[in-house]
Amino acid sequence: MDYMIINGFNTSTLPGCVVTDFGKVEAARPKGEKTELFGVNGSYRVLEGSFASYERTFILHVKKMVEISNILDKFQSNDNILEFSYQLGSLLYANFITASFEPLGNHAWKLEIKLDMQPFRYPKDITPVVLTNAGTINNIGTVYSEPIIEIEGNGDVSLTIGRKTMHLSIIGKATIDCRQGKQNIFNASGAVQNTLRKRGGFFEIPVGRSGVTFTGNVRKVTIRPNWRYLV
Repeated sequence: MDYMIINGFNTSTLPGCVVTDFGKVEAARPKGEKTELFGVNGSYRVLEGSFASYERTFILHVKKMVEISNILDKFQSNDNILEFSYQLGSLLYANFITASFEPLGNHAWKLEIKLDMQPFRYPKDITPVVLTNAGTINNIGTVYSEPIIEIEGNGDVSLTIGRKTMHLSIIGKATIDCRQGKQNIFNASGAVQNTLRKRGGFFEIPVGRSGVTFTGNVRKVTIRPNWRYLV
């Protein structure tokens, strides 16, 4: 029986609820501009290093109309975490667009849910990388990752991953959220305090192995890597 898990809610817990169509899956499409250059064969494409989202429609067979509301209530406007029965152990993120439903015979309903799918697949339950000394981190995915990093220590410190370095001034702990659209620095209390960052950009961990070093009074660095795959 096919099902989907929506922000922790498993649709198979509803009697007779089945996902009958998971929709069309699109590979991650690089964003960029295509232009025609004089003297160059074909077109020239300038890539910006990011990837486009795409729309995907899911169809569910539902026994009772009241259960439609039960399913839709589990969605939030943005950043829904999804898992599908055909690919357990992988998470996808999506924004809710719309939903519609109609009777399917005398004793069931057809529910269509349209989502704006983010372009990556994330492995589930990845163990954070914890370092108390300089070391390495290995990106097992197929595209650069945008990690969430906790630095425990005090005073002026720096963190280097690969070729990128960030300098901070922290008291106790700072958390660096490197995800696009969510880039912020949080203090030890969990409040946004971007002034902790003195200079240096947010991190993107390239595919493969990268060195990790830090300076200053740093006790521990914890990296939640958010590895991801293009499909």
